[in-house]
Amino acid sequence: MPHKRYRLAPPMENKNVSTRLPPIVVIYRPNDKVKQISSPHWWFVLPCLLLIILCTASDPILMNDLIIRRYEHYYGLSGSIDTHRTACQEQTMIPMFYWDWEYSYFDFQRPYPDYSHVQRDAARFNVRNSIATLVSSVFTFILLGSNSDLIGRRPLLVFPFIGKIIRYALMLMIVSQNLSNNWIIITHVLEGIFGSGGLIVLSSFAYITDCTNQSRTRSFFIAEIVIVIARIIPVVGISLWLRYYFYIAPLSVNLALSVIGLFYTLFIQPESVEIV
Repeated sequence: MPHKRYRLAPPMENKNVSTRLPPIVVIYRPNDKVKQISSPHWWFVLPCLLLIILCTASDPILMNDLIIRRYEHYYGLSGSIDTHRTACQEQTMIPMFYWDWEYSYFDFQRPYPDYSHVQRDAARFNVRNSIATLVSSVFTFILLGSNSDLIGRRPLLVFPFIGKIIRYALMLMIVSQNLSNNWIIITHVLEGIFGSGGLIVLSSFAYITDCTNQSRTRSFFIAEIVIVIARIIPVVGISLWLRYYFYIAPLSVNLALSVIGLFYTLFIQPESVEIV
């Protein structure tokens, strides 16, 4: 079959005629199914935010009390409250005119344990622990935070819960088996590799931004109220608990909350970035 030849028309020189390309019009047939993409509700992220704040709010008090008691036991100060008071009195410089008649010079010369060693070693441990956590988590923050528009918001919600589960499971072993303090630093390093609770807070506000338009201020205000309430309850509860009990129960509760948060983000939490 012979091929047909066509002669190209010369370019148009009339400047009054628009040479812009016409818009592309997509015509669907009646039987075609069109996929409608809509943003999920912004409040889907509130359970993740609530669970991670409940876990992280009690951590500073819990870990500080654990480290203090460990060093008190190491220096022989794990006795009654009178023992702690006596050790603190030994570290306090009392002027001569404040001495009561029941105290004598020889009472203050008795060999009490030095409580300043506990404070010094606890402070050194907290510095090492903070540096290890910061170094291990900063790369995760940069890597996941800068690419959240490409990989979506859900990975930023999932990874911190995995780190929390690993940390609390190891902490239960450390407390029950009385392992060394170096294992506590290792647990914080592992948690930092997966991203800490701040990564979920960052992703939660990004999620609210994706899903809201006109009601964004109200949504941010509700999220802030959730954060404030979730911080107060664990702090008050753990402060009262540690006066009479120890660490297995609060660590188990935090582990259970982390497992619930992981299952929620995997099976219920929708994605807010449409390109994922």
